[in-house]
Amino acid sequence: MDYDTRSATFSRNKVSLATVEGRVEPSFVLPADSPTPYERYVLSEGYEFCESTLRYDSVTDEFYLHLSTRRYESGGNDVEVSADTEHQTVLGIDLGVNSLAVASTGTFWQGDKYDHWCREFEKRRGEMQQRGTQAAHNALLRLGKREEAWRTQYIHTVATELVSEAVEHDCNVIVFEDLTDIRERLPQAKWHHIWAFRRLFEYVSYKAPERGVSVEQVAPNHTSQRCSRMDCGFTHEDNRHGEHFECQKCGYEVNADYNGAKNIGLRYARKRTHRLRSSPTSGSGDAEVDLRITGGTLNGESHRPIAGD
Repeated sequence: MDYDTRSATFSRNKVSLATVEGRVEPSFVLPADSPTPYERYVLSEGYEFCESTLRYDSVTDEFYLHLSTRRYESGGNDVEVSADTEHQTVLGIDLGVNSLAVASTGTFWQGDKYDHWCREFEKRRGEMQQRGTQAAHNALLRLGKREEAWRTQYIHTVATELVSEAVEHDCNVIVFEDLTDIRERLPQAKWHHIWAFRRLFEYVSYKAPERGVSVEQVAPNHTSQRCSRMDCGFTHEDNRHGEHFECQKCGYEVNADYNGAKNIGLRYARKRTHRLRSSPTSGSGDAEVDLRITGGTLNGESHRPIAGD
């Protein structure tokens, strides 16, 4: 059952929940090793309560309350996002099926684990649906809740790591491709991929400002077909073959999703060329100073940084 600010009220050791028979006030036990301290996020004046989901575990016969909070968009407790666009450093993010997300730094968030468990949940749902009993129906509902909770937590983890990637590389802006027509652009993507892309952008959008990083979107057209080398930029549909990118003009070869991530970051940076330093990081001409990328050899499974590249 989902609760919002009207139907749930929190205090230090209990919560007031609305039910069909009036409000109830159960006490709760906080996890000792929680990475998101209750006192910091729920009781802090710097955060607002958004929603919660009450779940029942039939195995342990216990109820669990999952909370969502968000930093206030105004007020003295906000972490300010830098308005100095003249010296911004950009982190480009490419979203895909094989690699859930790829950063222009060369960091990959592979989709193997995510796809595996989505297939497992789908297999279990099929088995329960074939039984056709009331018990199987009830188990199917519980399984759906568990799957939703797992997928949500997984994407939250990726979003947190992605924001940390930006912070660790001194990036001021995280840039995604516009997701408006992503279903048409990725016809091979299943529903849980599209769900993951939209949730990842949503979670990063509110996590990043807490770390002083803004989030933007750019048009996605031709980012997968364009050569990301600064001294090239040749765009052609024959440049990409699945996960492999090879420029038909200059011969640049690299992982296709990594190439796309660089192009996404460059597209945002180039719109503001007059406010950004344009000198490359090295004589190779692979990147501008203010586009945070790392040179190296990528094959979709590994990234080998090359000093000075």
